[in-house]
Amino acid sequence: MTEPILVLVTRTQPAARQLVERVAELHCEPFECAPFQLEGPADSAAVASDLNAALPADRVILTSQEAVRRAVDLVGAACFSRSLVIVPGQGTAAVARELGLDNVVYPERHGTSEAMLSMPELRDVEGLDVLVLAAAGGRGLMGEVLERRGASVERIHVYSRVSRPLPEDLDERICQSRQLVTLGASWEAVAGLVEALGQAARSRVLAAPLIAPSQRVARHAAELGFKHCRLATGASADAMISTLARLISARDLR
Repeated sequence: MTEPILVLVTRTQPAARQLVERVAELHCEPFECAPFQLEGPADSAAVASDLNAALPADRVILTSQEAVRRAVDLVGAACFSRSLVIVPGQGTAAVARELGLDNVVYPERHGTSEAMLSMPELRDVEGLDVLVLAAAGGRGLMGEVLERRGASVERIHVYSRVSRPLPEDLDERICQSRQLVTLGASWEAVAGLVEALGQAARSRVLAAPLIAPSQRVARHAAELGFKHCRLATGASADAMISTLARLISARDLR
């Protein structure tokens, strides 16, 4: 029997669950190794107060499914009813609607900052109030570009990424694998994974294919030393898995 391809899943829970299931459907071996976990704000009451003061805004950008969940948990869906809500993709839009958010739009392709910034709703924003709800350190590019376009931008951190130890057997599993692929959830996830690995496992990962959700992540990964970056059409599970399936079909693995 052929040894299954080891697929490193760097996405955090709960979003990682769908990726793990989809990887297994391809008869590959998923291995969760996100270098951090997601946590709510340390002072929820203070962040909720900031949110209530900032809403309604002309545009509210929720940068991820986790941002949607945390924001609604903090102030409720009704607080967003008078704002146009912009999210990265269809999956995040589905979560937003399930939680009661209306008037949700997203880019037709890709789940990247660049794709969101190219939307008509974010191109002509001079004089508008734009609220960005994200993790600390995430999607800083968006605020910078929108300010240059004349928007008044406020950023509120509704969750944070907290480092966590990787599985103890990760290095061993990587070094023993005959074929390996990394699914890069973000630049931070890819960098955190590589930094935590021992020398042998790091060399193995850098020599194997990395599937990146955006050109920006692929560029940073190449600078980090990845030799074989493959670009997905976005960050969604469908986009990442489709690219993985093409790699397997083309036998473009190492």
